[in-house]
Amino acid sequence: MRQFNAPPGWPEPPNARWRPPKRWRPKDNWPPAPAGWSFWTNEHGHPVRGPFGRYGGPSPLRYGAVVAVLLVLIGLVLFNPFGRGDSGQAYGPPPATPETLSPSTTEPTPTPISTSTPTRTPEPSETPTHAQTLVRTTDTSPTPASEVSPTSSQSSTEPTTTPAPVSPAVTYASCAEVRAAGKAPLHRGDPGYSRELDRNGDGVACDRGNS
Repeated sequence: MRQFNAPPGWPEPPNARWRPPKRWRPKDNWPPAPAGWSFWTNEHGHPVRGPFGRYGGPSPLRYGAVVAVLLVLIGLVLFNPFGRGDSGQAYGPPPATPETLSPSTTEPTPTPISTSTPTRTPEPSETPTHAQTLVRTTDTSPTPASEVSPTSSQSSTEPTTTPAPVSPAVTYASCAEVRAAGKAPLHRGDPGYSRELDRNGDGVACDRGNS
């Protein structure tokens, strides 16, 4: 029978069958248990494993984790598809052995030769029942000439008018200047003509009558 073994300085259990409740913890003012202390012993005082979920016993979470790891390892060993690769057993039905067909020897059957004389069938005479008339259809409809749309590619070129150089206005103060320039006589419309130089008003300036 397992019984709780209280460390030194802790209160003694009320009886040998006392079990710490679940989630029971010692009080803070109790001295700590010595290192390696066995909280559960049998009736002879030998250390034993305590109950699951009780103080000093194995933790159910740790025990469950160990069991889960063992189950996973067992499942990998049992259901691993590569674990039976060396057993020599092939998966699926064995391959079918192809049957060898022996070539059959067939003797040719002789064809009987006919000794009767063949009867010649007269060929039918080719009598035309209908005269073939070749009608030549002449298409007299004039072929419309392709209309060529005139392309207005006439480029409007305007003549370039170069303005004539404007010569400065020529003025003469007297007929002496006109004669010195070699322009005498001056007619009406000539450069330098003026009414002052044409005194008689005949349209000719700096002539003998206007000198």
